[in-house]
Amino acid sequence: MTVFELCKFLIDRKRYELASMLNKVNVFYANNQLADDEYTELLTLMDAQKTA
Repeated sequence: MTVFELCKFLIDRKRYELASMLNKVNVFYANNQLADDEYTELLTLMDAQKTA
């Protein structure tokens, strides 16, 4: 399972609060463990959950 898949899994199941998960995603992105498109997709998923 890649970092992207793991993050997506955690977001889909709402395992962490939004701020906590956003921090995790930002750290992974800053450490080049997520590609630009993966980072954007994860942010979109979190934003969709926040507005739903």
